[in-house]
Amino acid sequence: METLGKSILWLDRWMCRALDVFTITVAAILLILLNYAVFSRFVLNASVSWGEELPAHILAMLTFIGAAYLTRTNEHLGFDGVARSLPIQLQRVLACINQLLMASFALALLWYGGKAALSFSGRMLISVDLPVILFRGAVPVGGALVLMICTVRFFGLLLGRINPNDLLPEGDG
Repeated sequence: METLGKSILWLDRWMCRALDVFTITVAAILLILLNYAVFSRFVLNASVSWGEELPAHILAMLTFIGAAYLTRTNEHLGFDGVARSLPIQLQRVLACINQLLMASFALALLWYGGKAALSFSGRMLISVDLPVILFRGAVPVGGALVLMICTVRFFGLLLGRINPNDLLPEGDG
């Protein structure tokens, strides 16, 4: 059982680092592409063909993978004032319910996002020769990541290995 716990911790750290690198890299690519498109349009007076389509798809991809990253790091929007004032056992029950609700939503993202992404297989972006499924596939991938995070957290809460306060978003102060 201890080996399983160490494996889960290792996988969690690896996933967090991979999400961190991916999110930063994709955001940097988006920044570079948008700045080049604006520079090209207003300074060189020659618009690029991909100036709107490619950044829009990259931003959508970043949104769903970024949601998994924010779920993992507890930096998402949260309303935790009431939860912090409850007794620890009630906090644990509330956190379990929260993880189940989030996992249900993630499962819906995985299922319906996967069906939607597969409907785009074989299609290419108009302005660049990239498959649309590369970007649309971020919906089920993001859903799968959130589902995995919520599942591990749910069982961690049930087994008492995770403190409910550790899952609350950090304060602004």
